Amino acid sequence: EMPYRDFLQAPLQPLMDNLQSQTYETFERDPVKYAQYEQAIYKALVTRHKDDESVCLVVVGAGRGPLVRCALRASKKAETKLRLYAVEKNKNA
Repeated sequence: EMPYRDFLQAPLQPLMDNLQSQTYETFERDPVKYAQYEQAIYKALVTRHKDDESVCLVVVGAGRGPLVRCALRASKKAETKLRLYAVEKNKNA
């Protein structure tokens, strides 16, 4: 099944090490987490930035882009123009 669940894992060090693409794939298998991120971004846009012409958002550690996609969907739903910057140091992402 999933043998890695039976062992303690060393904590990931994404600032020090470049994570493998498979690691990002594992992260992305959590739809609840990304739905919550999207909802949080949406709420911030409609409550804190409802009168702003546009909002600047920087996703640091963007990985393969799921948070970027969440932000874009939230922006569209909130009808808010978004200036989005995605920063990722890992070329494997």
